[in-house]
Amino acid sequence: MTATPVLNMRPIKRTDVFQEVLHRLDTLASDAAYKPGDRLPPERELAERLGVSRTLVRQALKLLEAAGKVVSRIGSGTYIADPAPRNNPCLLSHTVPREVDRDFLQKLIELRSLIEQQIFTSFCRSHTEQQLAELRSLLEETQKECVPDDDLLSLDVSFEEKVGEFVGNELLYCVQNQLHQAWIMAWTRSGCVPERQEVLHKEHLGLLEALHAGDCGDVAHRILAHVKRTYEL
Repeated sequence: MTATPVLNMRPIKRTDVFQEVLHRLDTLASDAAYKPGDRLPPERELAERLGVSRTLVRQALKLLEAAGKVVSRIGSGTYIADPAPRNNPCLLSHTVPREVDRDFLQKLIELRSLIEQQIFTSFCRSHTEQQLAELRSLLEETQKECVPDDDLLSLDVSFEEKVGEFVGNELLYCVQNQLHQAWIMAWTRSGCVPERQEVLHKEHLGLLEALHAGDCGDVAHRILAHVKRTYEL
């Protein structure tokens, strides 16, 4: 199979803002006032306190989870993780090198393409109107948080995660979650982003419409194109 090239990459803008959010949340999670198992404030509250979007907070928490400092629980929140070291070499975030190159990004794109296609086609075959309504509400909320020309927002994977949650396959969802952690870490370290947020948002809307129409072939095509949309180094 021919590998999809990583085309036309663009430098990340406002990287300093994201790094500051990551630093602040890391400091919070390391505060002596928190013990393993304690719950951190909700994303919305953290975003308001820091004066940034929930998307940036969500991305930073994913990197802290990949580092083993916090644990995210579906429908419950984010909790301080057990400080015991995690030496499992199978954790995808542990495979992300300090210097991320084109070859590593390509491998990550290919793996994520397989997982997301499986999740989205499974969801297309079995979903409820209520679930589609929740996805639409999520996209409306994401659009409200959009900052013009802020490429960091294009790393948000909350739409895909919600679909993975709805599918109900715990093993598949676990793999997807690890992939998303590695995805955000890799693109952040590369200094580039897959696309502008407004373009990816339109693609999410197209996916939602294809899901609503029940066209699983179109859904499979759209999610592959979405994941493989990348820029050149």
